[in-house]
Amino acid sequence: MKRVLINDNDLDANDIDYDVIRVKGLVINSNDELILVENNNTFQFPGGHIRKDESLEDSLAREINEELGIDVNIDNGPFMMITTFDNNYFNTGSKVCNKIYYYIVKCDLEPDINNLKLDAIEKETDFNILRVKIHDLDAFLNKALDDGRIDANIGREMLLVSSEFNNMFGGI
Repeated sequence: MKRVLINDNDLDANDIDYDVIRVKGLVINSNDELILVENNNTFQFPGGHIRKDESLEDSLAREINEELGIDVNIDNGPFMMITTFDNNYFNTGSKVCNKIYYYIVKCDLEPDINNLKLDAIEKETDFNILRVKIHDLDAFLNKALDDGRIDANIGREMLLVSSEFNNMFGGI
């Protein structure tokens, strides 16, 4: 598993107030299309926070069900983890160690918008599901960054994930 550390503020582990652990899935169908979600005014891979006593894989399956309305089995481990030391997590003033585990999820099921279980933030903002050809992902993300349609930090992380996916699997 590839591990990347992003520490733009040169924080030390002793500076951290608490840890956040999340999971994200590159949900790819047999047509080489990747599912992205758009919410809170940014694009993201489907996923979210793990719950207490929940495995990473169970958490990802739950999050995909909540955000895409489909049931998936996660039968492989993560291929990448990005750890970010954040000096001001979501403008709360908290110093957070944010760990995101990335998985590949092969799935031909179509998202079921009638079966979504969105959280409060997702309900308050426009929540959309879209498909992008995996070989077009970098161009899509770079355009979204140029247009201000994606959070700069999330866009940077997604480009790192795309690069590692291409390095490991030769792209599609």
